[in-house]
Amino acid sequence: MKKLISLAMAVVMLTAIATVAITSASAETTATVNGKTANVGDKVTVTYYVSSDAKWEDFQGYVTYDYNGLQLESADMPSTPQGLMYNTNYKGFVYYCGSSFQDPYDLTTEKVFYTIEFTVLKAGNYEVQNTWEIIDDTNSVLIVGDGTYDENRISGRFDTVVTPKPTTTTTTTTKPTTKPTTKPTTTASTPAPSTTWDSILVEDITMNKTATVYTGRTTTLKATISPDNATNKAIEWSSSNNGVATVTQSGVVKGVRAGVATITAKALGGSAVATCKVTVRQSVQSITMAKKATVLTGKKVTLKVKVSPTNAYNKSMYWKSSNTKIAKVTQTGVVTGVKKGTATVSATTKDGSKKTVKCTVTVNQAVTKITLNSTSVKLAKKGSTANVTATVAPKTAYNKNLAVKSSSTKVVKVNKSTVASGKAVKLTAVKKGSAKVTFTAKDGSKKSAVCKVTVKK
Repeated sequence: MKKLISLAMAVVMLTAIATVAITSASAETTATVNGKTANVGDKVTVTYYVSSDAKWEDFQGYVTYDYNGLQLESADMPSTPQGLMYNTNYKGFVYYCGSSFQDPYDLTTEKVFYTIEFTVLKAGNYEVQNTWEIIDDTNSVLIVGDGTYDENRISGRFDTVVTPKPTTTTTTTTKPTTKPTTKPTTTASTPAPSTTWDSILVEDITMNKTATVYTGRTTTLKATISPDNATNKAIEWSSSNNGVATVTQSGVVKGVRAGVATITAKALGGSAVATCKVTVRQSVQSITMAKKATVLTGKKVTLKVKVSPTNAYNKSMYWKSSNTKIAKVTQTGVVTGVKKGTATVSATTKDGSKKTVKCTVTVNQAVTKITLNSTSVKLAKKGSTANVTATVAPKTAYNKNLAVKSSSTKVVKVNKSTVASGKAVKLTAVKKGSAKVTFTAKDGSKKSAVCKVTVKK
């Protein structure tokens, strides 16, 4: 009976010891990742969801983690085509960036931004964190700048899932003997070896040596990394003078004011550096021109555009007429009336600022000919009179009035200084001699006709 009790006590004691051992082992192999409990060897998938109030044309940032306790296995960006996620020789970091100006990134509804998988190496409390550096919307307006952002414009959240490592299955076989024995048979699956992120450093960066951009506009610099298989192809961009030109972390340079700045591209995965001299030219901010103008058929008028500011680099214009059958315009703003009617003449800046002004040009029919009923008149003596009638052509002429003038009022005088087409002018002899009476169109066409007058005595 004592032996049986002793055996029972031994079993209880062994069970207690085993329980303590198991509890101790469990405590030493337990970790938390972003608040989720995991054991050493477990896979932890961290998914970052993002939503924003606008589409993006470029972005950049990085993820940090404790590489002593978490082993990086993979990283992916499923919702950002042309986006890039990469590890570097800086342990504990995963960088990401992307730029797409033709087809901006649409995260206006919440989407998976990236998914990263780790293996837990040892017990501990770990936080996987995200840091934004820069985000531009489609208007090149910063949503995030230097890590500072408006929480009303962008939001993000983590979702962490733990996948336990394959468990060990123990099978016990009992033989029919008087003394039970247990023989464990172990079947275990071995996790696939993790990916090793070896670093290949950037040795050289090449890009254009000079570039030109107008104020208020952008140009994208392209930096080529060598070797092509460098592990970390990320570039840190900077400007020597942000008052002249700024640059985003995707190489987009924006002109601020006229001047020169040096843009530097520095490799994050090496020591290579390249520079580009950027000249910023003053763009046209506004242009003005007369809103209305009048010209006769066959005549010309020059339209002038006032450009602001006065130091604009290129003040040239593209000129265009809405109807060249009514009015033609040269590339220096000279408008020629073709036929009666109205046309719109526009001037557009050549510097790419796309400023445009318009002028409504009215073309009036000019007098093309003046016909007199008599081109030679003879008056017998002082006091004698005669009537002369002048008619303009065409009948559609805008102004049919004529100016009438005697070359010598001491020989012959006229009763009207202005007469309408088809109306008579009375000529009166003053004294012996000769004079010319001229009829001139008052529309500006400068058409005229002359009547020779002779006073005999």
